[in-house]
Amino acid sequence: MNWRGFLIRILLVGVAFPVFAVLIFLLPQFHHLGLNIIVVFATITGAFEMAALFRARKIPTSALLAPVLAAAFPIGAYLEVWGYFPPAWMGIWMPTAVGILLMRAVFFRGGRKLTTVLAYASSSVFTFFYPGFFLAWIVRLSGLPDPSLSIVFFLCLVFGNDMAAYFAGTLWGASSRLNLEVSPKKSILGFAAGLLGSFIVIGLFALVVPNFPRFGIPVRLALGFCTAVTVILGDLLESGMKRSAGVKDSGGVIPGRGGMLDSIDSMIFTAPLFYYFILLAGR
Repeated sequence: MNWRGFLIRILLVGVAFPVFAVLIFLLPQFHHLGLNIIVVFATITGAFEMAALFRARKIPTSALLAPVLAAAFPIGAYLEVWGYFPPAWMGIWMPTAVGILLMRAVFFRGGRKLTTVLAYASSSVFTFFYPGFFLAWIVRLSGLPDPSLSIVFFLCLVFGNDMAAYFAGTLWGASSRLNLEVSPKKSILGFAAGLLGSFIVIGLFALVVPNFPRFGIPVRLALGFCTAVTVILGDLLESGMKRSAGVKDSGGVIPGRGGMLDSIDSMIFTAPLFYYFILLAGR
């Protein structure tokens, strides 16, 4: 039993939740500007860590340009929330940014051999895309009809699922481990506990805020189940990339926890899923 990791997680939650509560409920001005600045920081830091994973495998990549271009995802989403950008702006930005990265790979190699172009271009485009494209949907939550409730509901769903899965899997999951190559300690019990954590959060919200979200119990349960799936998929994806790179953590920006990608992996696929659940099912 890794009690140190256990205590670190509890400590981080104890620190993070008051900070997020202040940003969400006490400082919601300008469409939650403070919280969205953190999302921009997470995007840039995560992109730098992604580039470092490629370099760990000796794959050339754009270590500066791709993360800078990636910052446009949350920034553009924020301007979209304000009404300055149309929703279709990403359809223009993505091919433009990819074109810039491809031209950088082919025509501005800086002494790199022509044989590195495919590896450089592929890794740079992926670094540009991940995680910024997905985190942009967290920013879009601040444009929903009940932004503060939407954001706190999203965070509670993700953290509730993640923490329940971690604690149950660590304490009792050894007998039901799936022995997946990308993450050997993942267990059926951990997934079940994470699903239960999502349902508990949904039940608490139904009691405390009965009119939010604006859909019935079956859709709420569907959201809880889908959240459990996307949380573990995001975790497994990041674990697979780290193992491929031969590293334990994606970085060291969060003491005792690892890198930024280690901390946001559960949100990656959950953010767009949650956004569209609230936007479409809540009508």
